[in-house]
Amino acid sequence: METNSVHIYGASFSNFVRTIMLVCEEKQVPYTVGFEVNNAEVKYKSDAHFGLHPFGKFPVLLSGELILPETASICRYIDNNFNENNKVQLQPNNPVDKARLDALCALISIDVDKVLVRDYLLEFAFPKGKDGAIRIEQVQKAQPQVAKTLSVITQLIEDQNSLLTGQNFTIADALLAPMLAYLSGLPADFNLLPDYPVVECYLAQLMARPSCQKVFPPKQL
Repeated sequence: METNSVHIYGASFSNFVRTIMLVCEEKQVPYTVGFEVNNAEVKYKSDAHFGLHPFGKFPVLLSGELILPETASICRYIDNNFNENNKVQLQPNNPVDKARLDALCALISIDVDKVLVRDYLLEFAFPKGKDGAIRIEQVQKAQPQVAKTLSVITQLIEDQNSLLTGQNFTIADALLAPMLAYLSGLPADFNLLPDYPVVECYLAQLMARPSCQKVFPPKQL
């Protein structure tokens, strides 16, 4: 595998895989995605997969001899080490702002992801009801926390020192964009974004970027 390109082990529909795809697009880094490694299939949860990630998760970055798990760490590595094609930086230079960005990325990766993706969106993507039906009662149960989380995101965007501007693209934007994009694609009764115009406007700004248009073609939203 070439050291100036990356392979993202995982499913392309994963919000975290798409985060890394967005970072690669912004940095103009060539990449591939899938469950093949060095032209051989590495099945999900196989022994070979656990050799890439000790807990059998994805995404995992493979670049040259490097095998690197965990989305935010992968994004930071790409941003810090792939600057040949362009000079785009997805992290602030100021150490205080960089620390704030790292904290924001952790909040999105852990707390926002749990509410929006694990507890809500996954029920639509992989329904667990009888005969594969969506468990509406589970969705409705999760909606108040989804609403609360969208309120928090609104506050983060409106903060005068916000790192979520929709214009100066950062790793935090790359983490949040897939979650909001998938939420916007839900049926009207379940897409809560119209109730949060600040977040909806922020998402629209992100989706206007060439990187987002490449990773999220309209038919996939």
